[in-house]
Amino acid sequence: AQCVLVLAYEWMLNLNNSDIDSSTSDQSNVVSNMQVEKLCNYFEENLEEVGFFYPEDKAESMKTNFRNMWSRMPLTNSDIQIFYGMLRQLIRANKKS
Repeated sequence: AQCVLVLAYEWMLNLNNSDIDSSTSDQSNVVSNMQVEKLCNYFEENLEEVGFFYPEDKAESMKTNFRNMWSRMPLTNSDIQIFYGMLRQLIRANKKS
């Protein structure tokens, strides 16, 4: 849940700062749809493991909304690495507790 909150916050910041010069926001390194799909799958699998997609009757629409959200963001290589790192740390913290 914290990861989703951080993701939504960063997304909001990105939308509010869309007029930033592309040289400072690394827009030249926008990743392919395949890379975004892999990231989405990674998040979805891990969120599924912790029971995020609940109740079951709403799971499919939640997953669809989740995928749509990812597809609207012009992610860069740096963004992808940060998201992988965020989720990896959340998984590690969850295993320790």
